[in-house]
Amino acid sequence: MVFRRDVLLLSAVLFSFLFLSGCGKSKPVKIFDTSPVSIKQFDTPPGADPEVSAEAGGKGFKGDGWETRKDYSIAGNPKAVKGGAFVMSVKDYPPTLRIFGKDNNTEFTSVSKNLLYETLLGQDPVTGDYIPRLATHWKISDDKTTFRFRINPDARWADGKPVTSEDVIATWKLLTDEGILDPYVNILMNTFEQPVAESKYIVSVKSKENNWRQFYYFTQGLEILPAHYIGGLSGRDFLEKYQFKYIPGSGPYLIKEEDIVKEQSITARRRSDYWGEKERFAMGMYNFDLIKFIFLKDESLEYEKFKKGEIDMLPVLRSSVWQDKYNFEEVQRGLILKRRVYNFLPGGVQGICINTRIKPFDDLRIRKALAYAFNRNQFNEKLFFNSYSPITSYFQGSEYENKSNPVTGFNLDSAKILLEETGWKDKNSEGYLVRNGKVLEIDLPFQKGMDRYLTIYQEDLKKAGIKLNLKETDAATSFKLGNERNFSLIVINWVGLEIPNPESFAKSNLADEPNTTNWSGIKDKKIDELCDNYNVAFDKKERIKIVQEIDSILANYHGYILMWYAPYQRIVFHNKFGYPVGILDRTKFTESIPALWYNDPETAYEYDEALKDTGKTMLQGETDNTYWINIYKK
Repeated sequence: MVFRRDVLLLSAVLFSFLFLSGCGKSKPVKIFDTSPVSIKQFDTPPGADPEVSAEAGGKGFKGDGWETRKDYSIAGNPKAVKGGAFVMSVKDYPPTLRIFGKDNNTEFTSVSKNLLYETLLGQDPVTGDYIPRLATHWKISDDKTTFRFRINPDARWADGKPVTSEDVIATWKLLTDEGILDPYVNILMNTFEQPVAESKYIVSVKSKENNWRQFYYFTQGLEILPAHYIGGLSGRDFLEKYQFKYIPGSGPYLIKEEDIVKEQSITARRRSDYWGEKERFAMGMYNFDLIKFIFLKDESLEYEKFKKGEIDMLPVLRSSVWQDKYNFEEVQRGLILKRRVYNFLPGGVQGICINTRIKPFDDLRIRKALAYAFNRNQFNEKLFFNSYSPITSYFQGSEYENKSNPVTGFNLDSAKILLEETGWKDKNSEGYLVRNGKVLEIDLPFQKGMDRYLTIYQEDLKKAGIKLNLKETDAATSFKLGNERNFSLIVINWVGLEIPNPESFAKSNLADEPNTTNWSGIKDKKIDELCDNYNVAFDKKERIKIVQEIDSILANYHGYILMWYAPYQRIVFHNKFGYPVGILDRTKFTESIPALWYNDPETAYEYDEALKDTGKTMLQGETDNTYWINIYKK
């Protein structure tokens, strides 16, 4: 199961041709018959409220003593063309349309929330430094516990009301309400005191902890919602009112109620009055007028729709699909491009999570035996064309990885020895281990496609005497089972974080809290101590050392049967788009595509001509894109 698995893209719709003159020749260019929209209700005058002084963040604010950045890198292509549509395929319809609260952590939410809502600050796409977003300036106190922000007086909600300090306060209040049923967010936001509105545009917040990540969390992990929608709502009321309804955001897109077709599709539309349209962070970004998400559980149907052009881009997560399925005529002629993008997407944890809260999985020897029976090298060779490497770390591929971690290889003899040590010695007539009249039997939920290696695992476990029952389900159900701790084994692929947060999945206080990511139930006093030390380590070298020690403990804890990873992202797409030279964001997968790409009129015209004439081909370029790797080698 892959959350935030990212899948995307589009087929252009409804167009006309316009002939432009250039160098004495007529050149056909595709013009897409789409347009941005507006739901503005309040016609607030542009700029700052004249009643707010310069010192209070109003017109004339100079920012002396504050931080800001102006000449930061841009993520988009400055030559991008606005207009057209973009169709994205997502496996599962989300259980909620809220971006906060119970059940919000879905693939769809991870893609859509950054189109509709904004945080106080952004990050430089190359360096990762803080840059303006809703706030133009920021200030950190000398003791590093108090943060002040000056909100851009030009910032507006989609309904036309200005963004103010009160919106920040209302969002914080909502996320500290236990009624939203999101314990981790409650815990995180309660590490701050209630924000204070020093003025309409200046808001300050004090951290209760001297933690180097607090500034990052408040500026990057807090999408701001409008106070005139959520102010005064209890967490429970918020869950009910906005379960399947969107709150207008300040971001470049909005989703109308009529554009939500339950279980089928959701369409985001570009705003015609987006306040940040001319800001540097938006240069070359947010180009499609329509971004349509269609929900398809069936991979075969998804593949056929892609081939027909009804979906314009797909991530390719399986090496067999990459090798065998994408070599048809349109690929060979360049109408469909294959790209393997090497970037710095943080390595997550992919594997089979073991619920250590229940017997017999509370015994380390049982967990190690399960790992010894998982022949991942064979899977890589026989099923994956040796495309992957085994995961040995919970921070794989990053500077936080402990390269001294043990590597558990396939060894059924070792598995059998460990099982005997725990008392599982006798077998029944079917060859399964029995103790006290009970068979060593395990249920494992899985999604379609995983059975190609899980059936082999099932056979190898039988050789060791363990009965594995494979039960096909969908990703949403699996995620629910994990959140509720209602499983023995479960397959999961957690997306890695650019800034590691080991306590979110490894600290004891979250082990028995539902709806948190400590699915395996890890409880280790040394990890708890190291997590506390990590939070106050302002020196990066010290932080790296601490995380590597945590990584070592996790590797020896065997809370997961670790699988494999790749240092690149594979995508296929119809060759009618423009994009930045790196194709994807430096640290993201395909969730970055809707904001970065655009419909290129000339390429789209050439694509259409090649569709009509099977004798025509298009330039394919290099399959491997190493832009981001090369940038950091210089």
